[in-house]
Amino acid sequence: MSTTEMDTEFARGVRAELTAIGTKDSRLQRHQRRARAVAVSVGAVVMVGALTGAAVVISNLPGTTTVVPLGNIVTAAHTGTASIDLGSAPANATVVVIDLTCVSGDGRVTALTVPSAGSEGADGSGVHCAIGQTAHIENGLLPAAGTSSITITADPGTAWSATAQYGTSSTTEWGVNANGQTYGVPNVNGVPDLTPARASNGAWGYVFAEELSAMDQEGFINVYESDGTTIIGQQAFHISENIPLDPRLIPREATTEDGSE
Repeated sequence: MSTTEMDTEFARGVRAELTAIGTKDSRLQRHQRRARAVAVSVGAVVMVGALTGAAVVISNLPGTTTVVPLGNIVTAAHTGTASIDLGSAPANATVVVIDLTCVSGDGRVTALTVPSAGSEGADGSGVHCAIGQTAHIENGLLPAAGTSSITITADPGTAWSATAQYGTSSTTEWGVNANGQTYGVPNVNGVPDLTPARASNGAWGYVFAEELSAMDQEGFINVYESDGTTIIGQQAFHISENIPLDPRLIPREATTEDGSE
């Protein structure tokens, strides 16, 4: 079997997120944090298991979220925190689709997003302008009841532009194997027992989220069929602490641009 290693930065970030689930540090269960550096958006698909270096688009897996834009696109350009009036929301709108672009070369620009499982309030996603220039957000929070505006939060003096429109999203159910274990793509509902991964022999399967989070040294993790029993390969990787997940490596229906949160 080949021992092709997973991208170091990706492995570090995946482990950090899985370890944080259920704590204040988890991106899947955190409150909205406006003052953030580079991190990964919760969005439709936030994080999967072991990949070998390059971004791979995964679709039609259990737990996949699909977003369909609705209505007119609204454009805006501001400096610092400002609101965008989207007009009346269609009856079937569930999210706001937002594209943020930095005009300034520094500062943070963020938008509220739909809360993830376990969150007590809205989450947030955006871009740090010193690292990336754009962010595509597919799970923006709808305007508050009785209003038609969303707020984009930016550091003082940070100039930005945006396009926004309503959207409707749907998420498929995770699969459940004979052992009662869930498998599929992590999404706003949390992380299933088995998440997608590619073994070093090229075969696609799943890794146990708990096994991945428990790894504390360089080594191998088994890649299984969705039954959680049949091993189809292994993935070699390195581990280190406190390294954020590179958004470029997130498999999504529509990937987030470099530098987005």
